[in-house]
Amino acid sequence: MIKKSISIITAMCMLLFSVCPMQAAERDAEPQAERGIDRLDEDAWGIVDVRRVSGTRIVLSPRVGAQIDLEESNRYALFQGATVYSQKIDLSVLRLGVSGFQFAEFMKRDNGKLAIKIQYRSGPRIETRLVNLKSENDLRRLRDYIEHFDEILKGEYTLADTSQSDAAYPQYTEDAISFEERRARFRVETRFPGMLTLKNGKQIKGEFLPVYEDHRILIETDLQVQKVAVSDIRTVRFFGQRGSVAMERAILSGIGGAATGAVTGALAAWQVNADVKKTMIWAAAIFGIFGFVTGLVTGAKATQSGKTFTLGPVEAD
Repeated sequence: MIKKSISIITAMCMLLFSVCPMQAAERDAEPQAERGIDRLDEDAWGIVDVRRVSGTRIVLSPRVGAQIDLEESNRYALFQGATVYSQKIDLSVLRLGVSGFQFAEFMKRDNGKLAIKIQYRSGPRIETRLVNLKSENDLRRLRDYIEHFDEILKGEYTLADTSQSDAAYPQYTEDAISFEERRARFRVETRFPGMLTLKNGKQIKGEFLPVYEDHRILIETDLQVQKVAVSDIRTVRFFGQRGSVAMERAILSGIGGAATGAVTGALAAWQVNADVKKTMIWAAAIFGIFGFVTGLVTGAKATQSGKTFTLGPVEAD
């Protein structure tokens, strides 16, 4: 019984660590954005916030110059998420992973904040995102990381919590940087129930279709499919999903939990030399119930909730 309990606890710990990934650098909430509707992919549109960001360039280190390109990103293990080289270093930007990375530039924004402009490919589009740095010390520590990278690999250099270097870099320049940052707030990739309120007060209720044509979106009502110009829309409301979704999620989550429990239970039992078959059954039952309840709760929440977006200027995130 003791071995069985230990093996089940071990299995649950393994599952917990597998579903709780480390968070990367966070992006600040910023005011002064324009909220609208735009195409996201070939068969998807969504609510998008667009804001203008401007400032001046910072050259981080002579080793990378004005930009960190893809080759330098690979060489110094930057913007690839946590790696064996950086996971023990307390510097959040080293845990930042950017899929489709192309290049990064450092800048001092007009509001005085230090930030990183990152350009990346998202499907057919080239997008730009902004990541704010906490302090100038983080900027200097990142420079130290690059300039001592070979020594860090060999274990001959430890990155200090506070950079003591007074070198000429990072170098603040007067070169202007200006770009638009687009942040998707809601995606429509399949049919989705909702309602439009137009600027003239008219309301259209139905199902949104994942089609964006000539700055128009499609909504299917009881009578027909209507094309509505984005410029005529004041608010977009997305209803919660249908009630059947709750049970569907619960069943799928329960099956997934049972399968995960069986695998992790078998592995845990093998590690503590317990009865593999019994532990698999117990772990599958426990994880299956947990998955079913979790799926039921999240499904019910989706059924009850909805989101409303008002288009135009937004003052806060």
